[in-house]
Amino acid sequence: MAFGKFKTAALSGVAMVAMALPALADVNILYLSDMSGPTSVLTGESSQRAIEMAIADFGGEVNGEKIVLSVADHLSKPDVGLGIAREWVDGNKVDLLFSVDQSAVALAVSDLVRDKNVAYLHGASSTALTNEKCGPNQVQMLMDSYGLSRAITIPLVEAGRKKWYYITVDYAFGQDLQAKGEDAIKEAGGEFVGASKHSPQTTDFSAFLLEAQAKGAETIGLATFGAWQVAIAKQAQEFGLSIPLAPYFLGDTDIKAAGLESFQNVQSAIQFYWDQNDKTREFAKRYQERYSRPPTFTNAMHYEFITHYLNAMKAVGKKDATAVVQKMRETPIQMINGDTASIREDGRTLRPMYSYTTKTPEESKGDWDFMKITGKIEADKLAPPLSESKCPLVKK
Repeated sequence: MAFGKFKTAALSGVAMVAMALPALADVNILYLSDMSGPTSVLTGESSQRAIEMAIADFGGEVNGEKIVLSVADHLSKPDVGLGIAREWVDGNKVDLLFSVDQSAVALAVSDLVRDKNVAYLHGASSTALTNEKCGPNQVQMLMDSYGLSRAITIPLVEAGRKKWYYITVDYAFGQDLQAKGEDAIKEAGGEFVGASKHSPQTTDFSAFLLEAQAKGAETIGLATFGAWQVAIAKQAQEFGLSIPLAPYFLGDTDIKAAGLESFQNVQSAIQFYWDQNDKTREFAKRYQERYSRPPTFTNAMHYEFITHYLNAMKAVGKKDATAVVQKMRETPIQMINGDTASIREDGRTLRPMYSYTTKTPEESKGDWDFMKITGKIEADKLAPPLSESKCPLVKK
């Protein structure tokens, strides 16, 4: 039974063409992502282009075998994503299951692949994926909700923004991020004054914004993302709401969609910014030859992790997932901006984040010039100690 929508590409010239399911002799990567829903602006086709770019930069093959990229849309539905993954994993059609950029889908797929000889590099942020749902060939490439909450919440509370209200997407990711945010607020001496949860179908956030105002909130934490975050920012601006927003997953695409004026007074942290230094600007220039805008932090990490995976496969000289992922854990990840990251034994990626403030419309020099990087938060400050891990792979 087929699920979602599939495309397959033979990536030597990186041209997308329709073809049969990949041959077993190839190195087969399945990019299982939200290609059409609320998170597709940050990932979707734009991250597909970053993956293609990484494969092309690698020469289109590894250890003499052609690299084949296939694409499927999980529609942000766990049953659809699990069905697609099962078809490919149980049919021995895939070496790397990649991205799975939604926590509920990623958690469902984690159970399927835990004991399989398939590498699973996912872009979900639930802390469960490096705890009770960890796996020997599984890596969490994006910052999880623990790291996000500490990088963003604690500095703002310490700067005087004590009272927090959350607007939260009502599924695994949002619930986990809000819970970790509440813990960070309390740790820093702040106060959690309330929250509203929204369904994936919500478009009107006015009642939530007015309740935050009524509760005396000094900051509205956005434990949500994508189109929902854009709608919240626009509606807050329309109401003339003066409470600053604290988005946890703000990308350039969100600011572009809402308008820079809707994201004023935002102080937050991000995992990659295209205009950070000469290296990121050079990458952004090459990326824009494939796509119509600079890369987001998710696009950049898709490039970094495909490159890291292929380098590890080349080093071990075979496709065996256990050997490849072990080499990935042993080897530093070369980040685009010149920094390095690493993978811990629980599958968590240890990487720094970069604090920023949004520019004013007057400061912006044009399209996509939205942020000023103001500092660096080291990776060791963003990870819970291994002694607290619930991952059975962690040696106590």
